[in-house]
Amino acid sequence: MITPDLKSGHQWDLKRYTQIFHVLVGCISLLIVMFLLENSYGGHIIVNSAAPYCNWLIFASIILAVSIFLVTYYTYNQMMNNRLAIAGFTFLISGVFDTVYLLSYPGMPGLSGISAPSGEAVMFWLLARVANAAGFLILVSMPDQRKDRLGRNWKLAVSLLFIAGAVLFVKLSDGVAGCLYGNEGLKTAGNIVIAVVAAIYGYNTFRAVMRLRKNGDPLYKTLACAFIIMVFCQVTTIGLVSLYDMRAIISCMLKFVAFMLFFYIFYIQGIRRPYVLLSKAKEELNEYAYELDRLVDKRTHELKQVNQRLIADLEVARGIQQAMLPSVLPSNEYVSFVSGYLPAENLSGDFYNVIRIDNSHYGVYIGDVSGHGVSAAMLTVFTFQKIMSLVDEIGREGMTIPAMVLEHLYNSFNAANFSEELYIVLIYGVYNIDTGIFSYASGGLNTAPLRLRPDGSIQELDSDGFAICKLGDIITPKFSNRQVMLFPGDKLILYTDGLVEALNHNKQPYSKERLKDLITKHRRWNANHMTEVILDDVKQYSEKINDDVTVLTIEVLRPF
Repeated sequence: MITPDLKSGHQWDLKRYTQIFHVLVGCISLLIVMFLLENSYGGHIIVNSAAPYCNWLIFASIILAVSIFLVTYYTYNQMMNNRLAIAGFTFLISGVFDTVYLLSYPGMPGLSGISAPSGEAVMFWLLARVANAAGFLILVSMPDQRKDRLGRNWKLAVSLLFIAGAVLFVKLSDGVAGCLYGNEGLKTAGNIVIAVVAAIYGYNTFRAVMRLRKNGDPLYKTLACAFIIMVFCQVTTIGLVSLYDMRAIISCMLKFVAFMLFFYIFYIQGIRRPYVLLSKAKEELNEYAYELDRLVDKRTHELKQVNQRLIADLEVARGIQQAMLPSVLPSNEYVSFVSGYLPAENLSGDFYNVIRIDNSHYGVYIGDVSGHGVSAAMLTVFTFQKIMSLVDEIGREGMTIPAMVLEHLYNSFNAANFSEELYIVLIYGVYNIDTGIFSYASGGLNTAPLRLRPDGSIQELDSDGFAICKLGDIITPKFSNRQVMLFPGDKLILYTDGLVEALNHNKQPYSKERLKDLITKHRRWNANHMTEVILDDVKQYSEKINDDVTVLTIEVLRPF
C-alpha cells in the first residue's frame, strides 16, 4: 500500500516499515506485561538470583561494543566514512563506561578492592547510556558526505581523553552520584537523565525513518528498530528502585538485543557490504564482458560480410582496371613497344597505353593515380577514357602535341566532381617514326625516362612537370613540350615509382641505380627480354609488391 504525503509530494511505501511497526508493537507489549506483573505483585519485582545473568548480558554488550569499534576502526582507511567512525568511537566510550560500571558493581565476586558505592556505579551506567545516545544523535544528524577533519588516531586520542576526564569527574564528585541514585533507587535527577536519553533515541528513530524513506537503504530500517528497542531500554529503567529490579534485567536484555542489531549494521556496513558490492560489481562486469563479447562477435560477423562484399567490389574494380590495360601494343618494322606490369596486392592505379594516331605518329603514355582501391581504379578509367575522347575533341593533329593533351586532361579533371585529395601523374609522349623524334610532356611523373644507347650509355630525360590535380581555380599550369632524337638501336624505358621504390627485407629501395646497372648489363637484348629481366629482378628483390610496377619500353629498330 502506498500513501501520498500531501505536504512533500512524496509517497510512503508502508510495506517498507512493517518490521519497524512489529518491533514497536513488541516493545509496547513487553512494557505492558511488565506493568501488569508489577501491578499484580504490588510493586517493583526484585530478582536477586537474576543478577549473574544480568551481568553476563552487560558483559556480552561490552564485547559487542568493542567489536563494533574494532570493525569501524580497522576499516576506516578503506571506507573513509566519518559517520561510521564516530559511531565506532561512541561504542568504545560506552563500552569502557559499561566495563567500569560492571567492575564497580557492588558485590562483584573476585573484584575485592575495586568495588565502589552503588551511586558511582550508576553514574558510569548512566554515562554509557548518554554516550551511546549522543553518539547516535551525531551520526543521524551528520551529512553523508561530511569532510573528515580528524584521522582515526586523532579520534581515538580524543575518545581516550574524554574517557579519562569522565572517570576522573566521577571519582571526584561524590555529591553528584548521590543526586542520581540512592537507597530508594533512581532519584528525580537520574530519572530525568534516563528520560532525556529515551527522548534522544526517539529523535534518532525519527531521523532513521526519514533516511529510510529518502534512500530506501534497508540498513536504516534495522537502525530504526535498534533505536526503538533502545528507547524502551531506557523507559523500563525509569523509576528503578534496585540494581536487581526486574526492570534492570529487562533493560539489559533489550540493550543486548539492540547491540546485536548494531553489530549486524556495522558488520554489514563495514565488512560485508563492500564485499557484496564487489561481488555485485564482478557479476555486472561479467555480464558486461559477456554482452561485449556477444556484440563483438556480432560486429565481427557483420564486418566479415562487409569485407567479403568489399573484396568482391575490389575484384570487380581490379578487373575493370586490368581490362583497360592493353593486351597487345602496336608495332611495325621501325619501332617496337613492349610493356610489363606487376600488380600490387592492394588495388593500385598504374596505367599505360600506346595509341596509333596516324601512319607516322604513335601516342605513348604511362602514369599513376593517387591512393589505392576503388578510387584509384576509377581515376584510371577516367584517364583512359579522357585521352581516347581527346582524339575527337582536339583532332589527330592535336594529339601529336603532348602539352595540348595534358592541358585538356587538366581542365577536364578540374571540371569533374573529384575530391581535392585525388590527382594523376603521367608522361605523355609522341614518337614520329619518320623523323625518330620522341616529343613528350610531363604531368608530374616523378620517374625520369631512361634512354639506353647501344654502347650502354644512359641518358636521363627531364621529367619535371605539374600534376593533374584539383587546382584549376588557382593555377593554370604551362605544360612544356620536350624532344629527344632516338636512333636505331636506342631503347627508351618509361616506368612508374613502384619499380624503384620496391623494398627488400631490409627496407632498402630497389633504386634507379640498380635499374641502370641492370639495363646496361642487358643492353644487347631486345625490348621483350629486357622488360622480362626487369620484372624478374624486382620480384626477386622485393618479397611483397606494395605498389604497382609498370615498365613501358620503346625500342627503335634498325631499318632493313
